[in-house]
Amino acid sequence: MGFFENIRRNFARFMSGRYGADQLGMTMVWTALIISIIGSFSGLRILTLLADALLIVVFIRMLSKDRYRRQNENQIYLQKTYKIRTAVTEWMNRVKNSKTYRYFTCPNCKKRLRVPRGVGSITITCKDCGYKFDRKA
Repeated sequence: MGFFENIRRNFARFMSGRYGADQLGMTMVWTALIISIIGSFSGLRILTLLADALLIVVFIRMLSKDRYRRQNENQIYLQKTYKIRTAVTEWMNRVKNSKTYRYFTCPNCKKRLRVPRGVGSITITCKDCGYKFDRKA
């Protein structure tokens, strides 16, 4: 058993029964990092203190043994940010696939539809409402 294996095992034993990191905690860490950078460049000491306080809250949440309460906090965060997270993921997928697909919105139900690029003029049929419309892909 090596030195680092011993440290890993001791840390795993320490974290046993504790909550650990979750999406809310990681968002708080990124927020603290951004606030700290802004505080460093602007010279506002209060922003750096705010970032430090936010990191302290993150560590308290991670080391907490009240798993039920931490899970509820994370669940509320996920519910409140669902639309934003979905929109960002959808936008990232559209940017990533922009060379191979074109995206259209159904005029009838406003559903977003994906069509391969370079097929010329086609009739698009919406999978949700069955509405057909012509577009150039």
